[in-house]
Amino acid sequence: MTGDGGCATTIPKACACLVDARGRLLVFRHPGDGNMQLPKGTVEPGESPEAAVRRELLEESGIDHVGELQPLGTLHRDCEAGVEGNTLRHPQLWHLFLMRADGPLPETFEHVAMGSPEEDGLVFSFSWLAPQDGVENFALPYRQAIERVRAALPAT
Repeated sequence: MTGDGGCATTIPKACACLVDARGRLLVFRHPGDGNMQLPKGTVEPGESPEAAVRRELLEESGIDHVGELQPLGTLHRDCEAGVEGNTLRHPQLWHLFLMRADGPLPETFEHVAMGSPEEDGLVFSFSWLAPQDGVENFALPYRQAIERVRAALPAT
């Protein structure tokens, strides 16, 4: 613990950046805070970030991605208490992976989250973020992840 009510241990996270054939990014509205997010979650002890990103995508969207993962590097985030269900302030290290959809997916869909005590039963509303769409409804680390995705994709 730190003296400011936080936890000094860096929490590893895996963030799924799934794009479709049109270069659109899969995003969802989180009912807990109303903001837009990308599928992301904690890398469990003994789990690789690559395995975690596949698991998190499946738990949060129902999509079982078996295709290639393209690493987009990492992001450091100082997560405040009370944000995204976190009770303590703590540092996070996000592992970002670009994933390409294996086939067509619905324009919008809902999925009941599973696998996490904080999110079990929450309904996530998914949609697609086009390359020209604004990112003002996303918290800073998600905007940074979106910038990485857009930089990695060819201009359309």
